[in-house]
Amino acid sequence: MSQGRYRLSPQMFSGILPLGLICLLLIGNSGCVGLLAVLLQKGDYAPAKFKGLSEKKVAVLCVAGPSFYSENSTSRRLAERVEALILAHGDEVKVIPQQKIDDWKDRSGWDNMDYREAGKALKADMVVAIDLARFEVQPNPGVYKGSAEYVVSVYDINHDGKLVFQDTPKPIEFPVNGLGSTTQSEREFRDSFLRLLSHRIARNFYKYNVREDLMLDETFVAN
Repeated sequence: MSQGRYRLSPQMFSGILPLGLICLLLIGNSGCVGLLAVLLQKGDYAPAKFKGLSEKKVAVLCVAGPSFYSENSTSRRLAERVEALILAHGDEVKVIPQQKIDDWKDRSGWDNMDYREAGKALKADMVVAIDLARFEVQPNPGVYKGSAEYVVSVYDINHDGKLVFQDTPKPIEFPVNGLGSTTQSEREFRDSFLRLLSHRIARNFYKYNVREDLMLDETFVAN
């Protein structure tokens, strides 16, 4: 075997090495994020788990558990982000703006429990309901770590509020591949975590790049 500096061949980037390992090899090199961006553009795509939102009027409602920090703010921001992703990537989906949903909640005194009632009142065809049981950020010496649990359900209001889809994933740990540096503020870290969480929820409803999670994981996008 000839001696010399080890070099990564183009074939290694086509799937022989896992994408995470490639980044580990390049960690500390500012080109790592750029490499991931290139791979993301070429990435494989997964189909939507549920395609029933196409050409429908959709209300996204998020109810937070009572135990975590700033529950009302977190749940609304998550609903808003999921709504925006569905609108951007869905097939002719119409969404009911969160401001209109907030106005209806204020007028009706909605108790955040009956999604079918909300869907009828908002004149939605479908309700995407997010039950956010937990959203936590635990500061440790020099690092942040986030965790969340949720269930996503879809109700078909035009068919007596029938439950037509449900996703019950395992609890999410963030960053997925390590710990987040405290060069970010806690607020910035929470915002990064919400970006990942909203992507995980919204991707149920449209085709998505399977490598996108790596780009959203703080371990790989942090400076």
